[in-house]
Amino acid sequence: MRSAFLPEQAAALEVGDSWRTVPTVLVLGAWALVGMLVTPLVLRRMSRRQSGSQVEAAREAAVQWVR
Repeated sequence: MRSAFLPEQAAALEVGDSWRTVPTVLVLGAWALVGMLVTPLVLRRMSRRQSGSQVEAAREAAVQWVR
């Protein structure tokens, strides 16, 4: 995003005087992949620990807290 919106002269403020777009995209892609692999495991584990009524009660409590 910085390389798209900031002027080219702003690259001089970056480490190595470069935007390093390719490594940035690779790191963000790796994080997205890890998240997609871990999310089902976490959600499955969470659903085993709580019944539907407990989840609904927690959701209602959160909604009340926000209001």
